[in-house]
Amino acid sequence: MIALARTSSNISHLNTTAAKIVSGDIENYNSLRPAMEGVDIVYHAAARVTPGWGSWELFHSSIVKGTENILRASTKAGVSRFLHVSTGTVYGKLCEGETPACESTECCVDFSPDSYYDYAKLQAERIAFEYHNQGKIPVSMIRIGTIYGPRDRLLADRVFRQISLPVIVWPGKLNPRYSVVYVSDAVELAILAATSDQAIGEAYNVAGRDVITLRDFASAMVKAMGSRKPQVTIPYAVGYAWCSLVEGVARLQRSKDMPFLTRSSMKFLNKGVNLNGTKARNELGWEPKVSVDEGTRLYVKWREAHFS
Repeated sequence: MIALARTSSNISHLNTTAAKIVSGDIENYNSLRPAMEGVDIVYHAAARVTPGWGSWELFHSSIVKGTENILRASTKAGVSRFLHVSTGTVYGKLCEGETPACESTECCVDFSPDSYYDYAKLQAERIAFEYHNQGKIPVSMIRIGTIYGPRDRLLADRVFRQISLPVIVWPGKLNPRYSVVYVSDAVELAILAATSDQAIGEAYNVAGRDVITLRDFASAMVKAMGSRKPQVTIPYAVGYAWCSLVEGVARLQRSKDMPFLTRSSMKFLNKGVNLNGTKARNELGWEPKVSVDEGTRLYVKWREAHFS
């Protein structure tokens, strides 16, 4: 097994695995060719994942151009299969309601600073399927709803940090649905999609055992922490204004890292990602095994072991 990593990346966790670490950058095509030699299957999950933080050029370079580079390098090296890891947010507003989006749902994303990540991922999908349709390389795809687990820097990290405060504060009264999936279940589907002949040319939604609301997910995290916390709801406008202030300070400091609170992340948390995962179950026999209660317990255990 080979792991591609930039020379500037933190590879401390990779060093604890059996993976052979090869230096390279998906934004630099020439650095990818040596890494692809002798590889049978490429699992492409690299992307800039900072919704609402960064210019379009940064997202395009990492996600769109990066995907084209690694597809080109994989094709040149004669790689036999390519698994593209995408996101359920390529369905745009059609994944935010009560009806879960399935793979036949139209993918339509508006181009705006809040959706640069989603828009770039949709462009990358089209490039991947174009390579497949032209017979250059067999491509399969998974679209993840909301993944969580150890080293998650988005949903689990934000929820854990918020409920660690003396009082849990909710901006607005919305309580959207999320198709949360624990990382080990997502990995299992990625392997199935990358190795099954039936999955060639297909896309599969990665949706966990249950669709759960954001506040129910937070409650499961609180339960896993073994504590009870008072909760208050503040006007959405107040939360939005606070996020604007946090962003302003980060920009003044010229921070390259996305702040903990941003207007875009607050919008995302109030929209949800509701996916239908029936296709993966029926065609590939995939069954997510980790419940939300078990997943949050595992996450809290990992968090306490590494940050106590």
